[in-house]
Amino acid sequence: MLNWIRNIFFIVVLLSACTTVKNYQKDKPFVFKNIVEIKGGNFSPDERNSLKQRMLTQLDDSMKTVVSDFLFVRHTLKKPPAYDSAYALISAKNMRNTLLHLGYYQAKDTIKADTILHTAFEHHWVFRFNLAKQRRVTVKYIIDAGNPTLIDTFSYRLKKPELEELALSTQKESYLEKSKPVTRDAVLNEINRLVELYRNNGYYKITTEDLKMRGDTSIEALTSISDDPFENIRLLAEANEKRNKPTIKLALVLNPASDTLHIKKYYINNVYIYPDYSLEEFDSTAVFNEEIFDSYIVKYHKKIIKNEFLRKNMFVKKGELYRQINYNKTLSNFSRTGVWQNVDVQLVDLKDTGSTGKLDMIVKLIPAKKYGVEANIEASYVANINANNTSIANSGNLLGFSTNLSLQNRNVAKSAVKMTHALRAGVELNLNASSSSDNFINSNEVSYTNTISIPRLLYPFHKVDERKLSSDQTFFNSGVAVTDRIGLFKLNSFLFGMGYEFNFSPNRSLTLKLINIEYSRLYDRTPAFDETLAQNPYLRYSFNTALVFGSTVGYTNTTINQKHLNRINTFKVNLEESGALLYFAFPLDKLSFLNKDLAKFIKFDVEDAFTITHRKSSTVFRIFGGVGIPIGSKDTTLPFFKQYFGGGPNSMRAWPIRGIGQGSKSLPPYKSTELSDRTGDVRLEANVEYRHDLWQLIPNSLTLKWAVFTDVGNIWNIRNTIPGGGYDSAQFKFKNLYKELGVTLGTGLRLDFNYVLMRFDLGFRIKKPDVAENAGWVKPDLSFGDLFKKLFTSGPNEEYRKWRYENFNFSIGLSYPF
Repeated sequence: MLNWIRNIFFIVVLLSACTTVKNYQKDKPFVFKNIVEIKGGNFSPDERNSLKQRMLTQLDDSMKTVVSDFLFVRHTLKKPPAYDSAYALISAKNMRNTLLHLGYYQAKDTIKADTILHTAFEHHWVFRFNLAKQRRVTVKYIIDAGNPTLIDTFSYRLKKPELEELALSTQKESYLEKSKPVTRDAVLNEINRLVELYRNNGYYKITTEDLKMRGDTSIEALTSISDDPFENIRLLAEANEKRNKPTIKLALVLNPASDTLHIKKYYINNVYIYPDYSLEEFDSTAVFNEEIFDSYIVKYHKKIIKNEFLRKNMFVKKGELYRQINYNKTLSNFSRTGVWQNVDVQLVDLKDTGSTGKLDMIVKLIPAKKYGVEANIEASYVANINANNTSIANSGNLLGFSTNLSLQNRNVAKSAVKMTHALRAGVELNLNASSSSDNFINSNEVSYTNTISIPRLLYPFHKVDERKLSSDQTFFNSGVAVTDRIGLFKLNSFLFGMGYEFNFSPNRSLTLKLINIEYSRLYDRTPAFDETLAQNPYLRYSFNTALVFGSTVGYTNTTINQKHLNRINTFKVNLEESGALLYFAFPLDKLSFLNKDLAKFIKFDVEDAFTITHRKSSTVFRIFGGVGIPIGSKDTTLPFFKQYFGGGPNSMRAWPIRGIGQGSKSLPPYKSTELSDRTGDVRLEANVEYRHDLWQLIPNSLTLKWAVFTDVGNIWNIRNTIPGGGYDSAQFKFKNLYKELGVTLGTGLRLDFNYVLMRFDLGFRIKKPDVAENAGWVKPDLSFGDLFKKLFTSGPNEEYRKWRYENFNFSIGLSYPF
């Protein structure tokens, strides 16, 4: 195994070292490579590496090289520019300017250009090659950053007392700190911070052009003269120390050229709201109905919304000081309701209003269509699930179809309340069964769900100050579903939930479902299904009629790295319980029919995804951990509809959906009649995926992308499910974690249609939890001679079918898995 990995690694490294040059200027030295070395400066290793990449972006266009990679091993340098030292000097100057913005005012550069005469084979026609002498130039930029210029003092000199007082009251939030390097970003951020502060305190017209940063780097010691020669020596020594540790005095001032109206306070005069504004019919002669409600002037043709809802979403009121934050909240609130397709908020400056200005606000709301209809069809295919067996459902090659139809009313009761009706119907076919077989239809499902979203908080959160939230809502959902797993069982499901959603910012949200009721009734169980449960004790505790009565809470936070804007982190955590709420609300001893089927458990899971995006590629790292703990002696596992599973297009992609686990439990034998569904109370998973754009097949419409990925994980039960005890290979034990982790190595293609992305993934099992030998690590039994036969051969060849069942999975998915 190690020799096989080592040989592959050696071949990849050897091929990756080769670079082919195309379309270069003959008989001229050309730029082959640019290298940047950073010396000096107070940079961490990560900051230094990031700075090197930033320096390369400062190369003059006539010094840049473009290298395209294919599958990491083929590198092509296309149209390299002819080397010109003048452009190298311009590039070095750009790099020094970059350091200037970081506070390094004494940076120096050195340029080294090394020319190598390289002999290369060049391909012209089908059988024509010739040797060419290439004069490749490697340009190395050595940048000595020196020492950063530090802030000695920072002050506000704004002349206008109120402006200066506001600045001083928030100085703790300043981006400029004493003894810190003075950077361009820090200066611009401080100016932007103050502009935002002033706009939120009535200064409607102030801009960044009205504030200027001034600096003084004079060294006081050089301007002092003493009759004492020893004192002069001390002063000169101090001046030299200042040069080695340069400092600067900063002051923020008003731009003398600013318009005086820009530092004038403004108050809100009249507020006009047009709830059914229309570009086509609105002009100076248009006739409107008019109502004055709580100082707001509402003008409309047709009453489509209640005045109370308009008032709730207005954060600006007549007579108030103008604040930019309230203007933005008003715009955001109306935009997110879904009642209006376009929201325009205009401010009109009323001239000649004295030392303080006045603004009329005009809110123009263009209604969206009240009703929305959506319909779509989904398809899925799972191959080689106990192929050629029809004695039990869920066997053979399965083809599934489902259709979804939804109708939404976006403005129920003229209060922006949304009501959505969703109908789903699906069928799963067993392609290995004959058309006359009862098992040709493997399963079918019909479901209906209803969701009501109210754009405000109801009891007990009705007294929360909603102005501190970017948005909030109360929601109710309910639904019923009927599922028939032909040859196994039938299942009726019912759900009802009521909860709240709090959005503290566009990137931070909390969902609290106070009431969550789910009831699943399992009936018409067949003898074949009961026999399967008898043979597999770990299943008998899962497949039961069960009632869930509890609460859930979920939190999501998306963070963008402020230093590296191409790095995004998404963190999610969810907590669910069942039994506690019902226990405190009702005396269960008097409600025995509920107590009989009630599932009592706590379920907790967390997910963290980190994405690094580049122009044509991205890398995603993800970890997921979840555990459900049954409470009490009645249940050994969670109900099956609450358990975790792995496999399929969005999880462990080398296994079919619900095909991995639990723990080290072995796969059902090929062509076995055993139920293949695998679910568990514990799930651990980690994923890494590298994505790269290949070709744009249709400009702005269709892009072919490629990915390579690895998945690591498995599922387990939290408790022993063997009647009477004994060793249970499905139970989670930390000491067996490494042995029982499955590992996927795979690759795939993506078709990106802009509005939807379709994935085709090939996943290979390189570590199998059910194999004890070599800790489960296996070498894929593949060669170039039998690659396509083993992966794609159909027909009666049982050897290849069995190999795919035990080693490989092909999946199709929509959108990215994470």
